[in-house]
Amino acid sequence: MTNKDVLALYRTYNQAMAARDVVTLNHLLTPSFTLTHMTGYQQSRAEWLSQIKDGTMGYQASKEHHVTIDQIDTAHWHLVGQNLVTASVYGGAVQDWPLTSKMQLAVVNGQLQILTAVVTTY
Repeated sequence: MTNKDVLALYRTYNQAMAARDVVTLNHLLTPSFTLTHMTGYQQSRAEWLSQIKDGTMGYQASKEHHVTIDQIDTAHWHLVGQNLVTASVYGGAVQDWPLTSKMQLAVVNGQLQILTAVVTTY
């Protein structure tokens, strides 16, 4: 795996999130994946995917602004991505959110996957 593979996975993640494609997201995330929201709330993969599926987390678009990738070793990476995400969350109005996602990625059973994501605004 290379930094190009990590970038491709990140882009697929954002496309799937905006398309509410929980099948693809399920494959990209480890079973123990957690997403920490800007509020500090840490969500499990199952809960987050369920909320995407039912529209509670109503992602609509994601426009990439900046990405940095640091390879830790042959099987681990740290990625920081900044995207403008259009979404309606928890029944609120549709808004554009400038989000920074700090992710840990690893090769797990031969497949590159996301271990964790911590999201804040920028």
